[in-house]
Amino acid sequence: MSEITLADFLAILKKCIVYVVIVAIFCAIGAFCFCKFIATPTYQAHISFISTNSGFASYDQDMETVTSKISGTDVAASLQLMSTYVDLLRSRELYALVKEDTGLDYSEGDIKEMVSVVPRSQESLFIDVTVTATNPEHAIMIADSIYKIGGEYMASQITYAYIKAVDDSGNKAYQNYPNTSFTTLAAAVLGGGIVYMIALIISLMDKTIKGEKDFRDNYDIPILGNIPNFRLAAREEKK
Repeated sequence: MSEITLADFLAILKKCIVYVVIVAIFCAIGAFCFCKFIATPTYQAHISFISTNSGFASYDQDMETVTSKISGTDVAASLQLMSTYVDLLRSRELYALVKEDTGLDYSEGDIKEMVSVVPRSQESLFIDVTVTATNPEHAIMIADSIYKIGGEYMASQITYAYIKAVDDSGNKAYQNYPNTSFTTLAAAVLGGGIVYMIALIISLMDKTIKGEKDFRDNYDIPILGNIPNFRLAAREEKK
């Protein structure tokens, strides 16, 4: 083929559709079995803090109200301290306190590996903390412990810092891995797609002439006639 058109893509798909479907089904089954019987699920519990260099005397459970009562100077100063707050929430000293508070059989390093601490955005005063564990109850316990201890710990390290825990875990941990439905669908699409790509590559590399139309499309040479297929004609006569 000198040029490949949409019709050619569809024709190739039509030829290999059975193989595409079969491979897609097997890949989907394999991915589903992996998610259900092999992969170790992990769970996440989420908490949040809000930080400023001003007090929270007017805090009334409305986060929008809290932000509106902080001056622009306080916001700017707090944003400059945000990286320090994040580092404190990642410190081993805090996780040693969490270990003692929860009584769980994890080292400070283990807990540190479970915890993700990120600012919500570059302009936000909120810090989001996510705890990931294979045991959902442990994820909740660690998150709630950080929620309880974190504010006081950071305030003890920076005397002019005011940190307030505003969102607890809600006593809930959500499974984040594996995502069975997404993984199964992705495996089916990937498996079927690979089969189709192989068929497409083979078709593009095949330079044989497949008929009069293919000859006319690729060569600017007059066609005088067709050479009959005598073997096919003989078989047809026997029928």
